[in-house]
Amino acid sequence: MRPVLAFVLLGTLAACGPTLATKSIISADVEIDAARAAGAEKTAPYEYYAAEAYLHEARMRNGYAEYEPAQDYAEKARTLAEQAKQKATGASNRPEAK
Repeated sequence: MRPVLAFVLLGTLAACGPTLATKSIISADVEIDAARAAGAEKTAPYEYYAAEAYLHEARMRNGYAEYEPAQDYAEKARTLAEQAKQKATGASNRPEAK
């Protein structure tokens, strides 16, 4: 009975990798869309394009079933996208210099 339980538990834990990586990729994609909508391409280009590059790498790693690196890259992408959105929002709230 114990070997069967261990096998089921191992199978359940192995299935978490794709789910967590996919969740992180979707979250990063949503943040990048929000940053783009805030105008981050022009106001925070480093953070915005770095986030896109990390998201691209996350998707590639996910496609090769490298779920832990995929999740790490997606989290970096999400963090950078959040920073880009914050910079873009702050830039749009500043008075224009004339």
